[in-house]
Amino acid sequence: MTFSIASWLIFMPILVLVLISAGARTLHFYLFEKQFHVSFADAPVYSLFYFSAWSVVVALLFPAHVRELFAHVTLIHYLFLTFLFLVVFPILFHATRKQDGRAEWLLRLSPGEGMLTLGEQYILAKIGDVVFQQLIAGVMILSLMQNGVSYPITVGIFVALFAAAHLYIFRTSGMFWGIYYTTYASLGGFVFTFLITFISTGIVYALIIHMLFYVLSGVLFAKMPRPSKAMHHDLTGPGPALTV
Repeated sequence: MTFSIASWLIFMPILVLVLISAGARTLHFYLFEKQFHVSFADAPVYSLFYFSAWSVVVALLFPAHVRELFAHVTLIHYLFLTFLFLVVFPILFHATRKQDGRAEWLLRLSPGEGMLTLGEQYILAKIGDVVFQQLIAGVMILSLMQNGVSYPITVGIFVALFAAAHLYIFRTSGMFWGIYYTTYASLGGFVFTFLITFISTGIVYALIIHMLFYVLSGVLFAKMPRPSKAMHHDLTGPGPALTV
């Protein structure tokens, strides 16, 4: 396919959004994790404000798209999201931590995975990140669709971009987490594109599903039995033996 000037104009917003997403993620990694050695769970308020600020940047650069994303979202929707994110999900983490404990064996291997802590503060920190990601995703999808890109191609582009956006995890967190996040990101690409394209309040469902992924992942790993030494090797590769 030959790319004309019109084609480049169609994909320019996508490039800008990719650069914003990559820049925000890279800065967070080097500033929070490398410089100050803190994770989402360690600095929930700072993480919330950090990604909220980047969400404002997206809203200022693409005001029409953001308005369209939230055009049909009512006060009831906002209250429901607030109740889920600040009441239901923290209670679920708290109840799981009290009943099953944390997956200490996995948390020792992956201390940066805040969902494994089952701490309520992790959910607070993750709200800003999830909203930022969904704004990026929503604006990308609307931009492609409004510029005449067909739904199947939009799905393919977004699935590829959303999966690629998680490839850095292979480097920062290892093979297991890289595969875990990238696989679900690919699946999420299908779901989020459908929600934003065909459901007027799709952004609400996308936010819930995205946050629910982290919450249910934390619960799932807490309820998993401690692995055998052979399974530990399969999950993390050669390394110090895990006491079981």
